Amino acid sequence: MDAKEPQNSILDAIDGRSSHSSNGDIPKEPAAAAESHDIEKTASIVLPPPYTAFTPGRQLLIILIATAAGFFSPVCGAVYLPSLKLFEKIFNTTSGVINGSVSIYWAVFGIAPLFGAPASDFGGRKTVYIWSLAVFLVANGLLAALPPTLGGLFTLRVFQAIGSSMVTSVGAGTVADVTEPAKRASRMGLFLLGPQLGPLLGPLIGGQFSSESRWRWIFGFLSIAAIPVYTLMLFFLPETLRCLVGNGSHYAEKGWFVVPRFRQKQVVPDGEYPRPPRFTPKQLFRVLLFVPNCIVTLSSAFNFAGLSTMYVVFPTVWQTKYGWSGSETGYAYLAPGVFLLLASFAIGRFSDFQYRRYKAKHEGKAPAPEWRVEMQLYAYIITAAGKAMFGWFILRHYHPVAVLVAISLAAVGTGMIMILSTSYQTECMPTSAALLVALGGLLRNVGSAIAAAILDSLLGRMGYGWFFTGLAFMDIACISGLVFIRFRGHVYRENFTASSKPALSPK
Repeated sequence: MDAKEPQNSILDAIDGRSSHSSNGDIPKEPAAAAESHDIEKTASIVLPPPYTAFTPGRQLLIILIATAAGFFSPVCGAVYLPSLKLFEKIFNTTSGVINGSVSIYWAVFGIAPLFGAPASDFGGRKTVYIWSLAVFLVANGLLAALPPTLGGLFTLRVFQAIGSSMVTSVGAGTVADVTEPAKRASRMGLFLLGPQLGPLLGPLIGGQFSSESRWRWIFGFLSIAAIPVYTLMLFFLPETLRCLVGNGSHYAEKGWFVVPRFRQKQVVPDGEYPRPPRFTPKQLFRVLLFVPNCIVTLSSAFNFAGLSTMYVVFPTVWQTKYGWSGSETGYAYLAPGVFLLLASFAIGRFSDFQYRRYKAKHEGKAPAPEWRVEMQLYAYIITAAGKAMFGWFILRHYHPVAVLVAISLAAVGTGMIMILSTSYQTECMPTSAALLVALGGLLRNVGSAIAAAILDSLLGRMGYGWFFTGLAFMDIACISGLVFIRFRGHVYRENFTASSKPALSPK
């Protein structure tokens, strides 16, 4: 063809028409050759693959299954709380020993994800989901059926914690797998509805079984409720780990029904999607001691331990000081639970709105992850005020509404902190999302376990007012660390990213 001859438009090529001269002297290409030529011409305008190949409806289903699975970890701990006084009688022991069963649950709940999260980063998310929730089902069935012994209680509480805790950290990785960063905070808020519904619904459910004739149904309910979630997980949850299945096109091209597999084979070429860093003690400490992550994780742990302490004293406060029954105590947990839930959902959507607004104003440039830290400053002030008010209101025996308002304020701040800190961490280290959530859970729950273990002793020495004021001062002290991250966090993040490149490169 003459180089000076005008070309037809791309639309002509797509329609299958070959270019030819206006006088028709040059013959048309054969059909097969024309088709090949057209494909070559249009290949240059093919857009890159989307972040995820799953439809919005399929993404929502995946996140809802992860949310439902994450519900069982906190509800398993919270459903137990209204019956703490009853269990002293059932197991013929003291309040310190029963509080110890709360502590051991939280401690194992924090440690177990350190093994589940790395396993999910290499063997696949679904494998960990299947095995961990199966352990949870068996442990609850045995607690509901076996005679009440302290040894059985403590042992099976350990397995409850192992089974339920792993799915929470894995769920955060699932959300990161199928959600682009611009939507991640609101999607993370949706996912964390599961863990946050635990403190809301757990005590309410447990309060209905807080009697000598029905206490076994606390554990029987957990088993029955987990069965439909386990079924959905088996047959409708695809593998999402990106280094194994990429953006999910392998599953998106098929129906929503998934044949259960206990091990997902890699279906994308090596190196196409980065693998998470290999889990070693050195890597664990490297991530934990990354200065911004260390500050955010420890601050969140102190804050969450304070709220957990408020939940633990609820039965004593309402049943001893205010004369309420076990079921009425369960209803009291609704106030902080509802406000924590609403705050988490609202702050996730607001944070993503601000994220998109920033990009629109800066020609599509995304804000630095440290931008997520700013709103946490207000959250720590809110939660500190709620804790101090809670302690003094109980000490002076204020009206129950005042006490509930105080703990609701503390819950609002905690909900905001959980969403914003998780979003910040997953943006700093997107390939280590599950490990980051596991580390955060470790410190939060170990802190809660320690707080529950020393609670009676400190309350006896300090009283409600000064004890919870001390927790408020700890929250205020955390603000200085967040200010440091806001102005210097980018330096540590850039250095960490630069030093991680060789480890993240495909072999």
